[in-house]
Amino acid sequence: MAKINVLDSSVFNLISAGEVVERPASVVKELVENSIDAGATKISVEIVDGGISSIVIVDNGCGIDKENMRLAFLPHATSKLAKAEDLDNIATLGFRGEALASVSAVAQVTMTSKTVDDEIGNFIKLSAGKVVEEGKRAIAQSTSITVENLFFNTPVRKKFLKKPKQEEANVTAIMIQLALANPDIKFKYTVDNKLVFQTNGGLEEAVYAVYNNEIANGLLPFDVTYDNYRVYGYTGNASIAKHNRNYQTVIINGRIISNQTISTAVSQAYGNRLMTRTFPVFVINIVMPFDDVDVNVHPTKTDVRFADNHKVFSSVYKAIITTLTSQEQNLILGSNSSAEKKEQDVIQINSDINSTKPQEKIDGIDLLFADKEEKKDTKYQDLIEKQKKVVEELKYSKDLPKAQPKVRDSMSATHSNSVGNIPKPDITTSSSLLELVDEQLESEFKVIGQVFNTYLIVECQGLVYFIDQHACHERIIYDKLLDEVNSKNVSVQYMLVPFILDCNNTQYEYLCAIQQNLKDLGFDIEEFGGLSFKVNSVPHLLNDINLAVFFDELFTERQSALGLKNADLIRDRLAQKACKSAIKAGAQLDNKQIRALIDSMKNGIPLQCPHGRPAVLSYTRRDFDKLFKRII
Repeated sequence: MAKINVLDSSVFNLISAGEVVERPASVVKELVENSIDAGATKISVEIVDGGISSIVIVDNGCGIDKENMRLAFLPHATSKLAKAEDLDNIATLGFRGEALASVSAVAQVTMTSKTVDDEIGNFIKLSAGKVVEEGKRAIAQSTSITVENLFFNTPVRKKFLKKPKQEEANVTAIMIQLALANPDIKFKYTVDNKLVFQTNGGLEEAVYAVYNNEIANGLLPFDVTYDNYRVYGYTGNASIAKHNRNYQTVIINGRIISNQTISTAVSQAYGNRLMTRTFPVFVINIVMPFDDVDVNVHPTKTDVRFADNHKVFSSVYKAIITTLTSQEQNLILGSNSSAEKKEQDVIQINSDINSTKPQEKIDGIDLLFADKEEKKDTKYQDLIEKQKKVVEELKYSKDLPKAQPKVRDSMSATHSNSVGNIPKPDITTSSSLLELVDEQLESEFKVIGQVFNTYLIVECQGLVYFIDQHACHERIIYDKLLDEVNSKNVSVQYMLVPFILDCNNTQYEYLCAIQQNLKDLGFDIEEFGGLSFKVNSVPHLLNDINLAVFFDELFTERQSALGLKNADLIRDRLAQKACKSAIKAGAQLDNKQIRALIDSMKNGIPLQCPHGRPAVLSYTRRDFDKLFKRII
């Protein structure tokens, strides 16, 4: 049998340091969290060469006296815990007593501190975990820690560090999260003697300090409470989505974490609002009872475990989906806004596209000639009076045609699933009535045409809109399908041969739990003996669905799907269906078909397709003047 060795402190401290101190960013995180626990309201962080050469952290916290200064650098020495029961209600960020011991084991560290009771400050210097100097030093009440030459005594560890600029980026990411997680603390962050950012208190101010204006202006605030959980912060709209997760911050009771349950909840809430391989920007702060979360499950305290995973998921999902839904936007052409107003005022927004009443339109001669009392405050009154005179003249004319001239079908165009079915105006004769109607419609918006057989161009009230015909039509179809699902008005397609689904124990229990949800969607599913299910029908909307793939994806998402609405379970499939049914890019439309398509959008023109791509772009006269250098 091999001999058992009891490791020396110089060895096990290095091993412990390997778990806690991965790179300069780890050092910054641990030491700043100690400053926060010390009650600091101001924290300054300075790094040189990405933190490899030097890290200096100064705070105005309570400080540490001479008697405890040496103890602070011993392994498992902490002021935050005294007994095992304290682990059940951890309210501080640092509690294991590993940070200072681990950092000093792999660097040269100097701590200077003064408490309110000290007449003069004290300092201590350590190298590779051993005290090399200590004494008195004049200092105001504060604590300063300098970490130099990180990993100087572990060359193998140092070899695996990135270049200084990359390590600097990692430190900056941590500092941004710390500033967002502790908005009431004033942070000052300096890199190579250059100020990167400085916060002065408040979450909104912190957001603007650490992010550029484009990102900060694209964030949507939320603050909701579910039972005894408070969920608040900011989540970004689709226009500021990023290609990585560096702009995502999750805070639990003031602690920065990375948690799969929360990430999945946010991802499910965004759904198809974002383009593929892009990630939302968000700052999510969750406050919950301390005994509902276990923070002692990860060596670097970057993850936690929840007592009720489903409750956390549901709270985050509801907060995000409610915020995103409340700002869903549709563009309505022909509003009464003037061109002199700001662009955002020109665009009339519907907050809830599912509950908005269709925009009132002229829908045939009968409506045009409705009694004035029934059409109060309408902008068509002058037009109606002129049209009455025209019809009176036509009524007694010897040349009156057998068929009355039809008002343009585009005024009452209905939604179509293919470009070939878009109705063309049926004009049997020409008259002043028709010209007047056309003139009034042109005053609302003017169809310029189509470019590349893909993009529609419309002018309205001082703005020119470029509309992606496929993305726009796709969203219209998607919303219609979604309405059917939400209203539980889904028609069913029965299968000639039932689909048999074989499950394992976990999948079987999960399907039993959501069986009613699936039935509400049109899936007639029943147990078929053992661990199998028989699927007798599918929603007619998804009659070409691949059931094997559908259930496989459903099982993959089973951790979160119990908290989702019925529509969310098949949202991706509805988007695929809409994509197949919509007008394709490359389909040629004439101006009359374009007008018919736009008029069919009773709730306005969608600003995004179901996959998150923009469907409409707008430009002002000023934008064009700038392009052509009329304005410098």
